[in-house]
Amino acid sequence: MPKQIVDQLGWTSRAPLGHKTVQTRRCSRSVTAFPSATNAFTLIELLVVIAIIAILSGLLFPTLHRAKELSRRMHCTNNLRQIGLGIQMYREENGDRPPLYLVNPGRNTHGFPGGNQPYLEKGYLPNTNSFICLSDRTQGHIPIDLDWEYFGDFTTSYAYHLGAWFQCTQEGRDWLKQQLERWQARYIVAACPWHRHLYSGWTVKTYDPQRSFRHKTNIRDLCLRYDGSVDSFRWPTTNWHEEPYLVH
Repeated sequence: MPKQIVDQLGWTSRAPLGHKTVQTRRCSRSVTAFPSATNAFTLIELLVVIAIIAILSGLLFPTLHRAKELSRRMHCTNNLRQIGLGIQMYREENGDRPPLYLVNPGRNTHGFPGGNQPYLEKGYLPNTNSFICLSDRTQGHIPIDLDWEYFGDFTTSYAYHLGAWFQCTQEGRDWLKQQLERWQARYIVAACPWHRHLYSGWTVKTYDPQRSFRHKTNIRDLCLRYDGSVDSFRWPTTNWHEEPYLVH
């Protein structure tokens, strides 16, 4: 057989010297390759990977936490602006008198008038989510500073400084007059303490005097000013007369 045809058919010529050539067929076999033990992860390599993941997580978590807090502050800022607009519209329709309460306090007014009737939630801010800061763990049911800044079972998240005490008591009216004369447009109408509370330890729905303020923090809170602007301030530790306006 010609050599070219033999090569094409895969035959090889095998014969001892001086004998006839005998054509034999080559047989090919496929061999499955199994990975060797050297290709698997060793314990040291696995520990290194886990350590790298832990380091990256430690770097990313604070960044994510700050991003979430920034989002909550933006939501709270928008709430305060909406409340400011609601108070302005309410005053325009009620002889320049601000609402006694931000929302209906029910019967829980601590002896002040104006209970069991709607305020900003009817016609001005019908979405009650506008009265809750996302950092507020009580969801608008604050158990402290009642009968001055907060009223009702649903207190909202915001301390209100034009309310019943400021309008219905002589002491409140005198205090408000002095404050407006001194601070004018900078006077704090409503304030949110929850950005500070969240970092100081108040992370549950219930108030615990031993745990809710166990950490010191320099977080600044948000407030609605008398001119309708919203900015940050230091929540006072001793008095509301001048500390919120002078401490930076």
